[in-house]
Amino acid sequence: MRPSPAWHARVDHAGTVLGSAFLITPDTLLTCAHVVHHADEISVWFPAAQAVGSVPARVTARGAWGGSPSDSGDIALLTLDRPVGVEPVVFAEPEGADDVGAPPRLVAYGFPEGYGQEGAQTELRMTAPGQLIHNEWNQAEYWSGYGQEPTYGFSGSAAMRAGDGAVVGMVTSYDPGARHARIIPSWVLARHVPAVAVLVPTPGCTPEEKRELRELVQWVERSGPLPVPVERLVRAAASRFGLAVPAVPDDLWQGVWYVVTESHVTGGHFPVAELATLLADHVTDEELRRALRVWARAHRARHTPELTPAAGGGTLDGAPHAAPDTVRPLEDERPGSPLPWAPILVEVRRSGADSGTVLAEVSVYRGGERLLVKAEHLSAGRLRGWVVDRIDEAYEDIVGGRPLVAFALPRGWLNKDVDQWTRKRDKEPPLGCRTPVVVLDHDRRTRGRHQFELRRVWDELDRQDGSPLHRIGCATRHRPPQLSVLLQDVRGPVGFARPPTAARERSLYGAALDAPAPIVLWPRSGCPPGEPCAENCEGAGFLERIAERISLLPPSELPETIFRLRKEAFLHEGPEPHWAAAGVSLVWEDPRRFPEARTLGRSPVS
Repeated sequence: MRPSPAWHARVDHAGTVLGSAFLITPDTLLTCAHVVHHADEISVWFPAAQAVGSVPARVTARGAWGGSPSDSGDIALLTLDRPVGVEPVVFAEPEGADDVGAPPRLVAYGFPEGYGQEGAQTELRMTAPGQLIHNEWNQAEYWSGYGQEPTYGFSGSAAMRAGDGAVVGMVTSYDPGARHARIIPSWVLARHVPAVAVLVPTPGCTPEEKRELRELVQWVERSGPLPVPVERLVRAAASRFGLAVPAVPDDLWQGVWYVVTESHVTGGHFPVAELATLLADHVTDEELRRALRVWARAHRARHTPELTPAAGGGTLDGAPHAAPDTVRPLEDERPGSPLPWAPILVEVRRSGADSGTVLAEVSVYRGGERLLVKAEHLSAGRLRGWVVDRIDEAYEDIVGGRPLVAFALPRGWLNKDVDQWTRKRDKEPPLGCRTPVVVLDHDRRTRGRHQFELRRVWDELDRQDGSPLHRIGCATRHRPPQLSVLLQDVRGPVGFARPPTAARERSLYGAALDAPAPIVLWPRSGCPPGEPCAENCEGAGFLERIAERISLLPPSELPETIFRLRKEAFLHEGPEPHWAAAGVSLVWEDPRRFPEARTLGRSPVS
């Protein structure tokens, strides 16, 4: 027969039994706030460890309990004058939403009238373990209907499983008429008393991570109020992964703790890291901002298995056992082949607020998982510097692979010189001379048919060793619908001699993108709009030179080729301008490398 655990405790004040408590660390106990409502200096007695004697204690933290039985936060933390040699409680793993079977038998140890010295036990069972009353309590039935009821003296007692002694929560009240008690589950205890968080098992977060996260939350709280409501940040982090926030959090810790406790149901995603990143976006202390981002990166790394693709190769999501229809080789697997791409995605859309603002979001793809770096609602004038800074931050989240920066832009913005962006013009190399830069058509990223057809085309392109260029010259007479149908059968890059600066060219570009052509390139300042040019015009010469560069290369390597060409043009010092000095735009869209496309509405954290 197993003896009663020694962590059961009685709370006394001036010779009167106030209620129960239980030891959670060598010098800390939990009880109900109403048990010590009128007493800050109390004493604690351990019936199963009488050699310890009566130990002075003080109330060091209280929940938000306001004095009514219906108030939440009926929790108090007691700190002993000295540690005691008693083994603290072990909290049970949280029950999953899909757990089935009869609720376990629970035992609570209290000190009702007549049993103030040795205490007494009562048996309970959860009415509906997965359901909370008022987002605070589990309801528990008095198990047998006879024997000791959990009356006065049981408030503050631990509800432990009879089978293994693990604690699932704390008894707070009992209704003798309805014969049911209320229990605050352990994860709700930690919501009100953050010190408990390290002790409560959470499959998505280790004790050390929770300790560090709590310290960061305290740092944020000391730094002053956030510029956006906590609820908005929590919802932004949770909603991406299908988590519904059931109530408005009272403070930052409650919001963070909700995301922590729900992380285990998100199928390997990282909403806690996402929330830490969002917090970093909204604090002004640079050291704190960096500490939050470091924690987020470490959390993702701790819970992400290392990818082990074949030599030099990779898969769609890095998962060795994924279903065949979701895993396709994205790189050449021959020895010595290039490393896989490590994409950084920059999404920019016009804001619905006014014509001078945009919505921007920067993310990193790692192992098929999209990791948010930052999202912001900002003026168009700030966009360039903001994006370059965020891209620099995104590099910190890349593990292996070759960086590839992709700008997902509205169709009318595809000719923007994003590869030439810098923080300070003429004082640092442009973005496109530091890393491969491509452009994506944001409009078709949200269209299922286009994404399906692009994936199918890339399945064929992966088997090609070359990239023959299909040229659309200045003299083309194709109407946009005809061009779209024509390009449906083209398996390779499409080159335009003119940039999309006039209405006719924009229509033709739209036709190519709707075909859909996965690779489209053009000179940003080719032949001017107007009547057709001669066959040997500037645009035709550009396409001839580009074709020489790419025709023998696999389509997957075109971003690297254009990257080298941009550097060559930037460094050119000959008497004549380099033929690509005016700039090269490259639409290169492989949906397998940029999954989880979603339409940006008004940013939830702006």
